Amino acid sequence: MGNKRYRRKKFSSLYLWHRYTGLLAAVFVIFISLSGIALNHTDDLALKKKHLSSNFLLDSYNIQAPTWTRQFKTKQYTVTQADDLLFINSNEAMAIDSMLAGAIEFNDFLLIALTNTVLLIDADNQLVETLGTLNGVPANINRIGSTNDQQIHLLANDQIYRLTEALSFQKTTVDEQLHWASQEPLSKTALKAINQRYKSNIISLETFMLDIHSGRFFGAYGVLLFDLIAVILIFLAFTGVIIWIRQSLKHRQRD
Repeated sequence: MGNKRYRRKKFSSLYLWHRYTGLLAAVFVIFISLSGIALNHTDDLALKKKHLSSNFLLDSYNIQAPTWTRQFKTKQYTVTQADDLLFINSNEAMAIDSMLAGAIEFNDFLLIALTNTVLLIDADNQLVETLGTLNGVPANINRIGSTNDQQIHLLANDQIYRLTEALSFQKTTVDEQLHWASQEPLSKTALKAINQRYKSNIISLETFMLDIHSGRFFGAYGVLLFDLIAVILIFLAFTGVIIWIRQSLKHRQRD
């Protein structure tokens, strides 16, 4: 009789362990399943285009503020470079690989001069054309500006280049005054805002979801956490088999 009670108590304890560890594992399985579903629909959810904005999460990635910034303003646009990212007003960042030399409005377009290229942006803030060496764009652009009659010019290597109707640049000389785009200093508020936008554009939601799903977000602890969950799942499978066998034997004895 005593052995029977002991076995019943032992089985009851095993059942409780199975139930509560199962609840713990269920939370993890639900989380992994939801993150997996989201990753399977990355394009539908536009996870690549969305970025982290939480300072806590960004600090976890050790994302630093940009090392330097440059800003130019026109009547309708604020163009800011923060390291290798270019921001136009409040639109999504654009990756660039050279220094911002200036920005100027031209008809319904915005012309942005980089060191070796000129970007043509339309009224919807979309990149329409990238003008390069094939369009006569010189290397080492220093400035971009215009005359009173809206003729666009570049200054590079102490030479002046004029934008033609064919969207190409040719060397020229100018007798009239040129109005060059001038760099604007960033206020503390503007600098803080651009630093936040820069940091939030480094990590996309897709990258964050992948890191969470794989455990990389938690660093070395993530490996241990996933090992622990694996042990729990093995324990659940093992105890589940034992409980099933015990229940099956009990039903047979009753029959």
